[in-house]
Amino acid sequence: MELLKKENFSSTINGAAVKLFTLRNKNGCVAQFTNYGARWLCMWVPDRNGKWDDVILGFDNINDYLTAKEKYYGAVIGRVCGRIGGAQFSLNGIRYSLSENDIFGKPVKNHLHGGINGFSFRVWDAEVAKNKDGEESLALHYFSKDREEGYPGNLEVKVTYTLSDDNAIHIRYTAGCDRPTVINLTNHAYFNLSGNMEQSVVEHSLFINAAKAIECNEELIPTGKIVSIKNTPLDFMQPATIGLRIHENVPGQLFAGKGYAVTYILNPSGETAPLSARVTEKKSGRALEVYTTQTCLQLYNAWLFDGSDTGKNGCRYHSGAGLALETQGYTDAPNHSGFPPVSLTPGREYNQQTIYKFLVQPDAQTIPLL
Repeated sequence: MELLKKENFSSTINGAAVKLFTLRNKNGCVAQFTNYGARWLCMWVPDRNGKWDDVILGFDNINDYLTAKEKYYGAVIGRVCGRIGGAQFSLNGIRYSLSENDIFGKPVKNHLHGGINGFSFRVWDAEVAKNKDGEESLALHYFSKDREEGYPGNLEVKVTYTLSDDNAIHIRYTAGCDRPTVINLTNHAYFNLSGNMEQSVVEHSLFINAAKAIECNEELIPTGKIVSIKNTPLDFMQPATIGLRIHENVPGQLFAGKGYAVTYILNPSGETAPLSARVTEKKSGRALEVYTTQTCLQLYNAWLFDGSDTGKNGCRYHSGAGLALETQGYTDAPNHSGFPPVSLTPGREYNQQTIYKFLVQPDAQTIPLL
């Protein structure tokens, strides 16, 4: 187990100190983070034979995170994740213009993942602690100023990562504001359960607890329609490998021969954090379960990766090297009156939780659905 080194993440960005943080549990699992972008850097878990691997894509030093072609490895995304069409929205009758930073959008670029200098590129305050069960956690705080990237209101944000003794990362997102605003946070970790990042995730088997998705146009902006995906190439209610239908085409959601960029609407449940997705990798026996209080899950199998980024252990990240499972609210919600809002008002707390639980099975294909 070759952990990341503190000295490789000791830096100063815009006058703020960047650091590396390491959490361990009683089973030997290790998770590492940095306060630059509140990023989840690595997760060491065993396979069915007891071999330990890091299953998260990323780099072994802070400089590579600053210069990478893909900007969001492991980062917390905010103030609003995903795309906002036309880089503008209205709230309480006031029109707000946001930074235009998406590669899509004509003649005006759309707003993507919180903007040019969103939460992913800020240095957060951080402190390590233990919960009442003795499990280690990392609490990160960020103060987002009024009109940062165009968003209204000052926003106090806290993200807490906890490594539990059942080999899960619990992510708690909370926030409060001083005037009406919008907020939709997620984490953008890329997973590869094989532990070999030169091996595509297309052979990973996937279950997503969703029968509907948000329809998008060619710029990946929601049309405002909610569509049934039952018995379509987007349907993962019955587990299937990611590559099984990857050569089919669904405009704005599945790009033939490349992969998925889909916002799934999770099936409602009475549970606080129901099972939302499960990924399994046959050879290693590893499985990843995702539980969340959020309403949606964004699936992206890194098909835009082109080998430009060289990650840990000198591994080049090519198309399909990782899988992002981003739990979130409805994409582009401020621009669609029919979508559940992602607004926040003074005196109310934004409070969401997502759990990424890592398992080992004698045969990953035999894991039953809950």
